[in-house]
Amino acid sequence: MSEAEELLALLVDHLQDGVWLLDADSAAIVEVSRSGSVQVGSRASTLLETNFCSLIEPEMTSEAWQLLLAQIPTAGSHTLAVGIRSAIGYVQAVDLTLTRDHSCGHQHERILAITRSQIPEADLSGAQRPELTGDLETLLDATLEALGEGVAILDQLGRVEKANSAFLELVDLQQSLVLDHSMFDPPWIWQSVQGDFIEIEDTPPVQALRTGKAQRLEHVQLRGNGLNRTLGDLISVEVTCEPLLGEDKTLRGAVLVLSDLTALVQSVGHREQIEATDPLTSLRSRHHITAQVDAAVRSAERNPSDPDDARVGVLHVDLDDFRSVNDTFGTAFGDEVLIAVADRLRDLTERHIEIGRVGVDEFLVVITGNDASLSFDTRLRRLAEELQRRIEQPLVVEGLELRLTASVGISRYPANASDGATLVRAADTALAASRREGRHQVRFFESSLDKRGRTGLALDRDLRLAAAQRNLQVYYQPIIDLKSGAVTGAEALVRWNHPEHGPIPPSIFIPDAEATGAISAISDMVVTTVAEDLAGWNEQSLLKAGSRIAINISATEFEQRGFVQRLAATLNNVGVLPSQLELEITETLLMRDVEVTAQRLSDLHELGFLVSLDDFGTGYSSLSHLHMLPLHTLKVDRCFVSELGDGRSQTITRAILNLAQGLGIHTVGEGVETEDQRRFLIEAGCDSVQGFLYAPPLPRLAFEKFMKNHRPVSALAV
Repeated sequence: MSEAEELLALLVDHLQDGVWLLDADSAAIVEVSRSGSVQVGSRASTLLETNFCSLIEPEMTSEAWQLLLAQIPTAGSHTLAVGIRSAIGYVQAVDLTLTRDHSCGHQHERILAITRSQIPEADLSGAQRPELTGDLETLLDATLEALGEGVAILDQLGRVEKANSAFLELVDLQQSLVLDHSMFDPPWIWQSVQGDFIEIEDTPPVQALRTGKAQRLEHVQLRGNGLNRTLGDLISVEVTCEPLLGEDKTLRGAVLVLSDLTALVQSVGHREQIEATDPLTSLRSRHHITAQVDAAVRSAERNPSDPDDARVGVLHVDLDDFRSVNDTFGTAFGDEVLIAVADRLRDLTERHIEIGRVGVDEFLVVITGNDASLSFDTRLRRLAEELQRRIEQPLVVEGLELRLTASVGISRYPANASDGATLVRAADTALAASRREGRHQVRFFESSLDKRGRTGLALDRDLRLAAAQRNLQVYYQPIIDLKSGAVTGAEALVRWNHPEHGPIPPSIFIPDAEATGAISAISDMVVTTVAEDLAGWNEQSLLKAGSRIAINISATEFEQRGFVQRLAATLNNVGVLPSQLELEITETLLMRDVEVTAQRLSDLHELGFLVSLDDFGTGYSSLSHLHMLPLHTLKVDRCFVSELGDGRSQTITRAILNLAQGLGIHTVGEGVETEDQRRFLIEAGCDSVQGFLYAPPLPRLAFEKFMKNHRPVSALAV
């Protein structure tokens, strides 16, 4: 094999462009390079004799192939954009360059085809196309120019004998400054990705010439002399150098290949920038801000001064009750609110404070310092209060004025954690504690909070188990008709007597169950228990006609898909009429979406269920909502009943009762404990009451006994 043939074979086998030798008449594949077989995902041996047209997308007929050949000039090439199909069906866009092969005598004419993957970021408009003649040396030169990589042919001493245009462009030098120059003293500078200079002895061409083995560096930077680029600019390349050995295994030279990584590096950098940025607010993304916490902690650990003085603070900020904004005005409106809030916080970065969005309405703020512990805590509290002040300023979006508040949980390194992930979790725990204390709170992490959090997780597990095994108890508090004095029903209330912690109030475990999703299991257990108890009381005729049992329905459960159907199916299974159940919803549920709530209540009403509005007067709903809802009962909250000695509470209670009477809605006064309260409610026109004056919540057997022994006392006897 001649030197030119060997060089050509080496180029064909080691460059990224696919090189194919085809039979002109049949388009059969005679030879294919390794890169060509990689492009279609098949072994080269299996491709031989395959019709090349079958790999083209759309598949080319034999007539179309002959028409295409007619486009190839005798001493030139023809290029077109096509798709090339892999063995698994993937189609890759390539530039297909076809040239007639006159280098050797063959019975049939051969076609040289080069398939170059299209790179959208690169401008290939000026790429050189092969202008081949019958001379093998000319074929080599033309092939070099047609390839997308920069290629240089080196002699055994490392001097550049040939270099294509792509190579000259990458090193940013004229041909005269490259040819005959040695790789042991190149007219450019090699640098690592980190910017360190690479010793000449460690570069791929020198290593290949010295060892006789192929060398490769995946990412190297070259600094040229500023022929076409700004002087000193670096360009990223992949470097491969393949030694060229003679038949006697002696070194005769090498092929140096430079592949431009500019588009790849830019796309990776762009992707990293996208991943680091929250798409809605343009603040840091969750992934990036948590990585910043970890980096800040590692930096503090390496603090050259006293490590005890290096501190990191994390503030987890949550907008209070932001869900009601989304539910009331829609998520698009909510997004505008979040963008406006982010704009108010953005300038914190000018004070070397990092801020990112880590949830729908949650932000993470990171600050570092070398203060003493007490001084740093003071800085953190002042920053938390500043964040709250910025957020609570009136906000106008789409002509509507909103006033938001925020809760903040704070953790600090090294007091609360030794690594970034633990520090973030500590801030989460502190935020959860601040939420439990109400709106607009600031809470620092304490070790007791972490213990309480773990206890809470254990309680959640125990609560789910208790609901599944029906170890929760349903108590019934009687509801008394004020006119007749008879028991007209009861409110079902769930109780939990934990085997280790004893009785746990519903005010503790119900909110936690709603937050963790355990409320569904509790609700199913309560509905099933009440339905079975009702079925038993119906058989015993313990309840008078028209009596009903009220069940509290949480907003989470009410909004679940299939809730109405599941409820109806439970009653149907035990043979209880829907009219014997009264479903109590809270006023705050109306604020989520009045129209959706009204539709779901209408569905319940059509099935025969009665609906009660609980805690009326404590929320924010408009009185105008009441006429839209198919309500049977309106309950006066115990906070008004307990303060009936106060003139203001009396006025509010009368107004609520008058409103209900005007709408034809039955009324129940909650928390009645004294005769004075009962007399006031009778005088004000209340229909029914419940409270300790008559009976506390009772277990089933005690409630049954109460119903059997109760003697009605008419209001007329008062």
